Amino acid sequence: VKVTDIERIVVDVPFTPRQQEITTQSVSTVYNWSILELCRVMTDTGHMGWGETVMHYTYGRVTDESVNRVLGSSPAELMNDDSLGAGLQMALFDVVGKILEVPVYE
Repeated sequence: VKVTDIERIVVDVPFTPRQQEITTQSVSTVYNWSILELCRVMTDTGHMGWGETVMHYTYGRVTDESVNRVLGSSPAELMNDDSLGAGLQMALFDVVGKILEVPVYE
C-alpha cells in the first residue's frame, strides 16, 4: 500500500458568540485556535485517512517537505514519525486503521 495523494485544507471555523467570549476571557487563550489544517491521505488501494492540526497551537502547517517524504511511501512505515506534523501523522494513523479494519479505540 502506497500513499498516492495528500490534500491540505485550511479552514477557519467561526466561534459562537458564547465561545468567543469564553475564549477571549480565558487565561489560557490560544492565538487563532479556530484556524485548522485538515489533511486527507489517499492510497493506491482507495483508502482515505483524515487528520487535523490546530495551526497556531501545535507545530503549525504540514510542510511541503513532509508531503514529499510521504508520497509514494507506505503509510505504516511513516505513521510514527513525529516530524511530519500532527495533521499528516494523524491521517496516516487513520488510513492504516482503515486498511486493517481496526476501530479507533483499539
